[in-house]
Amino acid sequence: MKPLNRRLLIEAQEEEPQQGTFFVPVEDKVEEFLTATVLACAEDCSIDLTGKTVVIHSFGTEEVTVKGKKYTFIGENHLICVE
Repeated sequence: MKPLNRRLLIEAQEEEPQQGTFFVPVEDKVEEFLTATVLACAEDCSIDLTGKTVVIHSFGTEEVTVKGKKYTFIGENHLICVE
């Protein structure tokens, strides 16, 4: 799957709970920022971030299901930083 229009194909990373953290029920947990791995970049992105870990706004993701497989995209302008 190749993203277009300054989008990135990403895979959200599951964060491991750290010792000493509070556990919040899933339905009450609101994640404003997420870390993700970039799987592919559109050709018109300003930087090729393929393979990089990025921090994103969680509200900016777009989920698409094609032939039973789920893909997650985000616009380049929703990136916060790159690791």
